[in-house]
Amino acid sequence: MTDAVTGEIVRNYLESVAAEMVRTMVRTAVSPIFNEAHDCSAGVFGYDGETVSLLARADAAPVHIYAALSSAEASLEFFQGDLHEGDVIIVCDPYYGGSHLPDYTVVTPIFIEGEPMFLPSVRGHMPDNGGPAPGGNMNARDIWQEGFRFSPLKLYERGELREDVWEWILRNNRLPENLRADLDAQIGGCRVGARRIRELCDKYGVATVREAVDWLMGYSEHRFREQIRRWPDGRYEAESTLDSDFAGGVDLKVRVALTIDGDSIEADFTGSSPQSPGLVNSVPANTLAFLYTAFSALCPEIPINSGFFRPLTPKLPEASIVNPNPPAPVRAATVTIVADIGDVVMKAAEGFAADRVGTCSIDLLGPWFWGTDRRNGRGYLHYELGCTPTAAGGVYLADGWGAWPATFASADVPSIEMSEVQYPVLYRQAEYLTDGAAPGQWRGTPAWATQRQAYGSDGTHHTIRVQGCYSPLHGFCGGRPAIGNYVVIRYGTPDEEVVPRWSDREPCGEDEIVFFQSGGGGGWGDSLDRDAEMVAEDVRDGYVSPEGARHDYGVCVDPVTGDVDEPATAAERARLREERREQPDWMSLGRLRTLEDVGADAAHQADPEPAAR
Repeated sequence: MTDAVTGEIVRNYLESVAAEMVRTMVRTAVSPIFNEAHDCSAGVFGYDGETVSLLARADAAPVHIYAALSSAEASLEFFQGDLHEGDVIIVCDPYYGGSHLPDYTVVTPIFIEGEPMFLPSVRGHMPDNGGPAPGGNMNARDIWQEGFRFSPLKLYERGELREDVWEWILRNNRLPENLRADLDAQIGGCRVGARRIRELCDKYGVATVREAVDWLMGYSEHRFREQIRRWPDGRYEAESTLDSDFAGGVDLKVRVALTIDGDSIEADFTGSSPQSPGLVNSVPANTLAFLYTAFSALCPEIPINSGFFRPLTPKLPEASIVNPNPPAPVRAATVTIVADIGDVVMKAAEGFAADRVGTCSIDLLGPWFWGTDRRNGRGYLHYELGCTPTAAGGVYLADGWGAWPATFASADVPSIEMSEVQYPVLYRQAEYLTDGAAPGQWRGTPAWATQRQAYGSDGTHHTIRVQGCYSPLHGFCGGRPAIGNYVVIRYGTPDEEVVPRWSDREPCGEDEIVFFQSGGGGGWGDSLDRDAEMVAEDVRDGYVSPEGARHDYGVCVDPVTGDVDEPATAAERARLREERREQPDWMSLGRLRTLEDVGADAAHQADPEPAAR
């Protein structure tokens, strides 16, 4: 049995290995989605002859690293009896170890004493994965219409490059040069991990490393069970709503009941909507990724590995939006229904861990643009990640910070300047919105406004996906929800059009501007309990207007001096407390403005399915 000191040395070593792997990927990849936005992650997995386990991870966007566990499992299952030193495996099929088609997972088995013992893995979201439309087919009604789908494959076998497999994959991609370079970057990350893990085994011996792996997973399990025992036994339920399935369906439900019994938790998603004809269905690997994400956020002091998952028992009803049957389409699930999965688990946790809950998901505002760059005559495909950075919510004792919530903080917002160099694009606005923060005793991050213009591009088209306009990210413990997302195409012209759900393959003229509002995360706690001076500071910083301070917080701020009128504030807060007892679902000023902009009467209209183009 290993001692705690050795166990901690091995645990920290493996985490540093994962970090070095993903840094290798980021520094050698050519696509901005990796070297700028870091939409990738790395993990070290272990294999004991029967079970694959997550041991360490880095830059771990939830949908990548937790779902990568199923990819590592699928690799070993598919090639059982046919794994060799020097093999490099790639996985993408959502129904065979993946989460959605663009996430390519590269896995390299490390043989110790003749048997596969470790599996370093790097996972990344590829800008294109073939199929009928650049960047993704919004009209897909089954998995085959979404893009190029393949089961686990060997890119290298016994150290030899599989030219036939590489050529097959590259021929099914619109950006083959980028794809080859990015896959090489993933493989390089795995090779760095393999080298470091061999050095660990050489230094401490295989037996010691095996014992340390058992210890670190047992330690996390023990710590998590201890935490669960501190929470009161009971059944805690919540519900969340997804605006649209992009196929005509609206108001899709995710329901969860968390049952705490001693030192274990059952998460039952019974009652969630049936699987959808649209591409928002979440395969189990994807669903479990956000169940685990929520609990890892509730327990940030506990190391995350497969031992942490053992006290959790999921129940995922078949043929539902959280566990679809093939060939249901799934492409957008990683940024749509998963927001509701993470959010609903957090909402249910209000009942037993109120001081730990907060926004742990992102809400989709996902456009991409394509055309021909006039500077070089080459086709391009640009995922516009800079328009959707704000989803961080307030938590107990802290306002929402930065861009994405902590569980997504490994991702970066691409720099505007670099985007303008790399793509034919010009940005007219990129800033926080006044009154855009969800009110609470601890407020969310303010909403983000972007104006983007295609510039120097021929044949430009865009596809826009929006969620969280009508059912934005939750607030917690009395905090208000986020103000919501929406887009305006042909912005500022007589033909401008608000897009609250989606717009597919629209032509975009060079002079046209597209406006985006990214609605932020939820607030925490009653906004009337927020320190009045903190509200005044937000007014002085431009986050809140004097009108918003009064409406949302009951704080009267002199618009000239920025000082709080304390007697007027006391009277206004007393009035609002009485009013809100009658109207507990009151809306913030920013939320009211969003609904005014998009048209509140459209909130529950069916989403018309456009004709295929």
